[in-house]
Amino acid sequence: MERYLERCLSSLITSQELMPLLEVLVINDGSKDRSSEIAHSYQEKYPKTFRVIDKENGNYGSCINRGLKEAEGKYIKILDADDWFDTKNFEEFLKLLSIIDVDCVMSDMIQVDEDGNTISQWRYSLPKEQSCSLEELLKLDQSELLWMHCVAYKTRNLRSIHYQQTEGISYTDQEWLFLPMASCESIIYFPKTVYKYLTGRDGQTMNPEVYYKNYWQEIKGTINMAHELGNYQNGNEITSNYLSKRLLSRAMVCYGSFFEQLKMKTCHKEMVELDNTLEKETPALFHELGDLSKANPFKKQYAKYSLALPRFWIFLIWIWRKIKLRKNSTLILMMIHIKKGIRRLFAA
Repeated sequence: MERYLERCLSSLITSQELMPLLEVLVINDGSKDRSSEIAHSYQEKYPKTFRVIDKENGNYGSCINRGLKEAEGKYIKILDADDWFDTKNFEEFLKLLSIIDVDCVMSDMIQVDEDGNTISQWRYSLPKEQSCSLEELLKLDQSELLWMHCVAYKTRNLRSIHYQQTEGISYTDQEWLFLPMASCESIIYFPKTVYKYLTGRDGQTMNPEVYYKNYWQEIKGTINMAHELGNYQNGNEITSNYLSKRLLSRAMVCYGSFFEQLKMKTCHKEMVELDNTLEKETPALFHELGDLSKANPFKKQYAKYSLALPRFWIFLIWIWRKIKLRKNSTLILMMIHIKKGIRRLFAA
């Protein structure tokens, strides 16, 4: 990460007036390059703002857990070492944080390439800088668009629910949007881009080659979320609906990617574990995932004849469960090829 770290840390250098409001914890996860040296140089130059914590490698979740343990600020926002903030907008963001008292602050995000060119934008249709509730977020149909990099949480809330992110695996970002968001009663939307998310970097966890090689970790994270929902006791109907919706969406991604990658003969064991965990912990979601009679909750996102997610995957899940295709994937693969052929026919 040494190639990107200076850009990342420099984006946090604000005006002298705002620097005292900011605490930057740089969690060095056992890096073998110059990352620690670079981070310490910022600590030496800005000792009242930057603090470096060198630790043994424990993967993504362990860094978040350590940061949460050490943080002294009122709010927590995560910034990955290869990404950076829009400094001008971040200064306005800090000013807002200094005068409000809500559980969560949402902001916009853009995906960029190595040169900083915008690839895509994530913006929300929410009241600007007005407090809203989780229920309103659900009514406005914005909860499914959440990215972990678009939220900042009140530190006290995270500690009150004893939040711990899964350690030892990657792809745990969805956990940051699960129980923590369900604990939020008040949310404010800051309508500007704060986060710049780099895509296309070699070795990045979302690189398709890397992603499918380690896809079992995505499934494990979803299994953990299913256990959390099964054990969740503090919620009302609103929070339960939010958690169910997020888990349903995450599980659908797991099933869909699993069927697409069946030819790799990987993740069968993990998918069976996920399926069994859903059946035990969240029976309603388990049945909805394979229930062809259910209305498609994502229907409006797809063209009439696309045969894309999720209706087609629901059909595959139903078959997979009915005829126990846990090891023999031939029929599923044939159906996927047929689906792709039909999609090309309608696209022509």
